[in-house]
Amino acid sequence: MITIDMDISCLYKSRAQLGFSLIELITALTVSITVIAAGFPTMQRFIANQQMVASMNAVASHLHLARSEAIKRGLRAVLCPSTDGKGCLKSSEWQQGFILFADDNRNKKRDAGEKLLRRFQPGEKRQHIRITSTDGRQQIRYQATGEAPGSNLTITFCDIGGTVDPKAIIISQTGRSRISTVKPNGGPLDC
Repeated sequence: MITIDMDISCLYKSRAQLGFSLIELITALTVSITVIAAGFPTMQRFIANQQMVASMNAVASHLHLARSEAIKRGLRAVLCPSTDGKGCLKSSEWQQGFILFADDNRNKKRDAGEKLLRRFQPGEKRQHIRITSTDGRQQIRYQATGEAPGSNLTITFCDIGGTVDPKAIIISQTGRSRISTVKPNGGPLDC
């Protein structure tokens, strides 16, 4: 038989080793607060940028759908701001939502019987992004050829908190859209 002599006192820690000292606790909290404070602005910028991208993607996908529906159906399609999801607003503000409809009678407004092709109402998170179109252009109309009559249109996306730089979607008269960080003339975007 083998016997092992062991000192049982090494299995139990002394009372002083069970917790943190006040100095250790303060040091750990200071380091944690410093790391969190350093990462907070970066996280805010990341979140604001993601909200901007989501808003731009929503508008861009509706622009592409409007153009393709106009070509496919051989009629005029209209994309305009809307808060109720039924009719167009007389506004250049798009952040409250927008609708896409087939303008059968070409009167530039949605009448009874005209098909609502798509409706978009943003969530709470996107309310931090202001979306405006060029003054005087309260809607985007696509003809059966895919063209967007009138002058070029700029839809500007601005972060209300100013955390990220503004961006824009510019729609040419041919109906094609592109993303830009400057105005068509090269100047800075206005928010």
